[in-house]
Amino acid sequence: MHARKEAGLLKTLLKFRPRLRSEWLSILTAVYLLFFMNGTFWGKSFLYLQGQGFALVGLAVGLLAAFVALTVTFSAKYLIKPALILMVITSVASAWFMDRFGVIVDTEMIRNAAETNTAEAGHLMTGAFVLHMGLFGILPSLFIAWVEVVHRPLLKKFIVNLMIIAPSLLVFAGAGLSNSGTFIFSTREHRDWFRTLNPIFPVGSAASFLIGRSREQAIVLQPIGTDARVLDALPANGRRPRVTIIVVGETARAQSFQLGGYERPTNPQLSKRDITYFSDTSSCGTATAVSVPCMFSVYGRRDYSHAKALATEDLMDVLTHAGIKTEWWDNNTGDKHVADRIQKTDFFKSNDPRFCHGGECLDQILVDGLDAWLDKVDGDAVLVLHQLGNHGPAYYLRYPDEFRKFVPDCRSANFDACTPETIRNAYDNALLYTDHILSEVIDKLSTHAKTLDTAMIYMSDHGESLGENGLYLHGAPYMFAPAEQTHVPLVLWTSPDLRQSTGIDKPCLTSKADLPHSHDNLFHSVLGLMQVKTAVYDPALDIFAACRSRVSS
Repeated sequence: MHARKEAGLLKTLLKFRPRLRSEWLSILTAVYLLFFMNGTFWGKSFLYLQGQGFALVGLAVGLLAAFVALTVTFSAKYLIKPALILMVITSVASAWFMDRFGVIVDTEMIRNAAETNTAEAGHLMTGAFVLHMGLFGILPSLFIAWVEVVHRPLLKKFIVNLMIIAPSLLVFAGAGLSNSGTFIFSTREHRDWFRTLNPIFPVGSAASFLIGRSREQAIVLQPIGTDARVLDALPANGRRPRVTIIVVGETARAQSFQLGGYERPTNPQLSKRDITYFSDTSSCGTATAVSVPCMFSVYGRRDYSHAKALATEDLMDVLTHAGIKTEWWDNNTGDKHVADRIQKTDFFKSNDPRFCHGGECLDQILVDGLDAWLDKVDGDAVLVLHQLGNHGPAYYLRYPDEFRKFVPDCRSANFDACTPETIRNAYDNALLYTDHILSEVIDKLSTHAKTLDTAMIYMSDHGESLGENGLYLHGAPYMFAPAEQTHVPLVLWTSPDLRQSTGIDKPCLTSKADLPHSHDNLFHSVLGLMQVKTAVYDPALDIFAACRSRVSS
């Protein structure tokens, strides 16, 4: 009985199916994509072309013609529905992140998404996102699937499509040429403008990412620093093993660090430690997938590329060549190939109920086993702790309840459910917890002062936008990324004995703490701190070089 009712409903739906020529369905889809899924683009267009109504109309007419030409190109039997549905779904998903967070879906953003884990992705798949996808993506796609498309004979279809595509391209060219001066000037002034054109730029970025990934399969790793050696290699008279812990922060922005002048006490514990804070530090990228491999790479930001990073050994390899024990502990989304050739532990895969829930762990899990690790160190060593830190949008999950100092705090991954003030409170609470984690690392290193010479370097991978200029989260293309996403905290702590054994003058470091620094400094500064001599070491990029009164030999 039930099956008969379903069959009857299906027949009724088929009976009342709308019938549309293939070109008309394509044109309707073009209108929907351009004018309903491009809120960010049109917002920027009205702003950048303010007072230039003729150019704005020309832009709308020209782009509509281009979108029509594009969609009609796919209006062939067996191709039209899958192609149009793919365009709609892609546009709707991209529009959500662009319109809500100011995100630009470029190649590096796609790489970051491809390398994330299910827990991180789950925070972005909120109920509001699902509703958005259902209303604006699934329903239109179901309509496209439901429509009975009327196709002409093959030759006639080719002629009709050509009669639509050719004039459309002419209109597009004419609209562009008639306002070329305005468009060229505005594009040069606002490079972010056409990067928000949906789905053109996201689809192009996805294609570029896939092409690049296929080419990366043929990359052969090249060694560097094979000549590396420790200047005063153990055993050396009177010298203890040196241990440096590099804490790679996540999404911590310098603007919210009390140490840098922020009005809130987000660094109450670090403020009591004998640290040096470098207040003018820039990141290599605005997303983890770029910044983490870049900061451990021998290439500076201007020379760095993902392909180069895959083709060249990194800091951890050079340290290994020098005979230094290297290890990577991860509580984020992985080491991004930096630790491919060294010992590593992925704590984010742990199910330890003390720290973990829903596939993610509090950063305390990184500190929990640190004493036991330090007790076993019998030679020079470098350990990397990769934090979950302030990863958004679920800032409230990054700290335990005892660190809810700034309240009310946003208790949702859906920013639409929170005010800017509560979002900021949650973010600052997460920074407060990082302050606690870093202070614990310093304290644990200090307790081993009788057996080890120790140091801690904390450097965040990138910053975060918290609503400034309508932007949230991170990942903006670097060329026009705001300072909130590129200005990162850098904290250094060294034990008195390490400073003595390496000749580092701390007052000198303090005097240089306000000078510009960047991720470019990490590679060479760690080599300098660990007293590693190698041809790939550049003293000009070593933070300690100018403040070293003597060098062991």
